Amino acid sequence: MAKVKNPPPFIEELRIALIRDLKKAGIKAQIHEEPVPTTKLYRVTILAPQFKAMRHSERQNLVWRIAEKALSPDDQLRISMILTLSNEEANRN
Repeated sequence: MAKVKNPPPFIEELRIALIRDLKKAGIKAQIHEEPVPTTKLYRVTILAPQFKAMRHSERQNLVWRIAEKALSPDDQLRISMILTLSNEEANRN
């Protein structure tokens, strides 16, 4: 996944908040984002080895709590999805 060139400010705000707050929780994450074609929406993928020990619902609750603190309600609506994967899950074919 390539990094988006010149992402909108809300994406950078989300990236910074996710990295900072996940680090506080002991999670070293890689954040990738991509625009959804023909929309103003973005998909966000978060890869972290520590996600392997967490249920998907725990991961989602954690990252969306961060997103809700970092972004306005309008900007939250511009996120089509946040995918949370362990490195192992991301490497499966």
